[in-house]
Amino acid sequence: MLLHVDATLALPPYATWMRGVTDIQAWLTGPAVGCRGSRLVPTAANGSPAFGQYRPRADGVGYEPWALQVVEFSGDRISSITALRDTPRLFPLFGLPDRLGEDDDGMGVPA
Repeated sequence: MLLHVDATLALPPYATWMRGVTDIQAWLTGPAVGCRGSRLVPTAANGSPAFGQYRPRADGVGYEPWALQVVEFSGDRISSITALRDTPRLFPLFGLPDRLGEDDDGMGVPA
C-alpha cells in the first residue's frame, strides 16, 4: 500500500477533504471515477513531487488538463495529496503542456 494510514486528499478551493485510506479509496472509485485513464506528467512543487494530471477528453480524443497533484511523503508512504484545479494559471508556471494527444505522455514519449 502506498498511502499512509492517515493520509489526506484535499481539493482546494473546494471544501472536499478526506482523511484515511478508506475515505480516499471511496472518493477515487466513486465521485472521481471520471479521472480513470488519466495521464500524469511529473514535475515538482515546493520541493515535493508533483504531477500535471490530464483527464481523458469527453470526445475521446486526447487528454485535457485537470489538476496539479502535489504529493507529500512520510517515510515511504504518501501522507498527503493536494489537487489544485487552477490549470490555466498553474500549468504554464510548471512548464506543463496545455493538452496531451492520444499517444502523448507530455514528455515526447508515446503512452
